[in-house]
Amino acid sequence: MKKNIIIALAAATLLSACQDSFLERYPEGGTIRQDQFEKLSDQLEGSVRGFYTKIYSMGGSAHDEFGKRSIDLWGDILCCDIALTGKTYGWLYTDEQMLTNGRTGTIWNHYYSQIHNINATLQAFKNSQTLMDTLNIYAVDSQRHWPSKGYESSYTEADYDNAVQLAQAYGLRGYIYAQLAKFYTPTQSAETFKGYTIDTYKCCPVYTELNMDSPQGLSTSAEVYQQAFTDLELAIKLYDEFGKDFTRPSKLVLDREVISGIAAQAYLNESVYRVSDREKYKAHLDKAIAFANSVISCGKYHVLTPAEVLTTGFNNVDNNNWMWGQKVTVETSGGLKSWFGQVDIHSYSYAWAGDTKVIDANLYKEIGYWDLRRQWFRDQNGKLNRIEKVNSTYKYCPDGKYYSALNPSSTSEDDIDRDWLSDNVFMRIEAMYLIAAEASWRLKDAGEDQDAAALAYIREITDNRVIDGIIPEYGNITGAEDYADELATLTSHDAIGQYILYNWRLEMWGEGYGLETLRRWEHKRTRGSNHDYAGGVAVDPSKSNYNFQMPTSESTYNPNVKTKTLP
Repeated sequence: MKKNIIIALAAATLLSACQDSFLERYPEGGTIRQDQFEKLSDQLEGSVRGFYTKIYSMGGSAHDEFGKRSIDLWGDILCCDIALTGKTYGWLYTDEQMLTNGRTGTIWNHYYSQIHNINATLQAFKNSQTLMDTLNIYAVDSQRHWPSKGYESSYTEADYDNAVQLAQAYGLRGYIYAQLAKFYTPTQSAETFKGYTIDTYKCCPVYTELNMDSPQGLSTSAEVYQQAFTDLELAIKLYDEFGKDFTRPSKLVLDREVISGIAAQAYLNESVYRVSDREKYKAHLDKAIAFANSVISCGKYHVLTPAEVLTTGFNNVDNNNWMWGQKVTVETSGGLKSWFGQVDIHSYSYAWAGDTKVIDANLYKEIGYWDLRRQWFRDQNGKLNRIEKVNSTYKYCPDGKYYSALNPSSTSEDDIDRDWLSDNVFMRIEAMYLIAAEASWRLKDAGEDQDAAALAYIREITDNRVIDGIIPEYGNITGAEDYADELATLTSHDAIGQYILYNWRLEMWGEGYGLETLRRWEHKRTRGSNHDYAGGVAVDPSKSNYNFQMPTSESTYNPNVKTKTLP
């Protein structure tokens, strides 16, 4: 099932956008059949390898649809942290207009096609009875809780290998259901959510290997999140029991730490809907902290040091702070249909050609002069500290954070990177500190003051973002002094909360956390003047354009889902 995608694009058509958009409605390559599964020499492992292709690929011809990193880009533009400065080629402009209707069906179909393939493989594996007789996973209720009888059987080497593959399959399905719940549950202040709770709002169908053969009705948001939690925690248990000696072949593969990071993020996103239930609210925040801490304490990853902040280019999967990412090769490069093909001005890209994707001007103005992250972006004149040449075409461009691995500085046509072999980041350790910080801060609403812990988590990041020596703009003030002055203002619960929110927006800029941060905090903000569309207007996440609706095709073709039954 593994697919290698080789895209050859003619230079004359590289920068031409299609007038029509097409939805990828069906899984690429079809679904594995039982007879095919039984003939595979590596069976489950071969099937699981195929799942990963869909993480970074959507198929079709649109240059703004390339799997996870394109979804990250849509959300970060929609929430206005990324400003699209031009529409010469037309890509991503509905996102710049703060509209979800152009993406809702694409996201839905992309995720459900993956769920279908995962379920088909799990069902085929169940039917093969290879490991099921010993694990007895299916001899329990529909939630697949771990068998209470414990582990009484001896396991073969194949059992251990297969259990690790099962962990990846469940982990990936858990990730997808967490994503669906996040996108298709409105913010609490949204008009469409009035009169509902997370336990009553109908979100989307839940399909597992146990019910995939018949159409399912809509489940509540709580039920979709619960499916995610169940899958993720089962995957972790499988790794704990069978994967202690497992070494993943690449950072694209979900291991225990990545799945724990996904679980931490899912519990945090879900928890904000539980404020009125103090006990459950606290329990879910505690889980977010526990899962984040399990990654932090594993010792495999470290926060970028000051020396590394401006030197990684966020283009290499081997960076020690990357937990999950894609090594881009000639076979897997999407060319223009990629993150670097859309954003990097040092690659042959839409950004290089003028349709830049840049930091929102208002967010940029909030960055302190003590902060090395200010140098992730060109200033209002188009100057980047490490590149002295001013280029007004590239104002606020992120080429201090993202730049080609082959061409880190030049924008000359003779030097431009036309190979697009820079790697894609999916998750890094800094997100775990932010999750732990926010969850700790929110515990005050559950009656437990953990503000000091929240600030300590954030400082694990910001202490490593301070420039060394004198701040040129100030003359005789050092970065350490200016940073200390900023920390001295964080004396209240609200101030610490705003600092956490700000660091989500800055530290994780361009990594796909912007939209969920906007909606989780229900943060009203004003767009910077550098947006091509509606610069300076207010952003309100409660409005309908910030809430994703189930596509009409679901109620058209699913007999158990009717429009009149929707919330």
